[in-house]
Amino acid sequence: MTDDQWLHDQLQHLARLQPKFTDRAFWLALDRLVVEQDQRREQLQGEIDGRTWRPDRW
Repeated sequence: MTDDQWLHDQLQHLARLQPKFTDRAFWLALDRLVVEQDQRREQLQGEIDGRTWRPDRW
């Protein structure tokens, strides 16, 4: 299990434990933020790799 998957599971678990809607919404929004940041990190890593192999883009 990756760290990202572990964090996702933990945030989902915390959301399920919350009796109040607002608290549950907070944990689910935090989970969505983590997913979006992971996608951005992957995109930026791909851009770095692409620029490394394309000297005309340096």
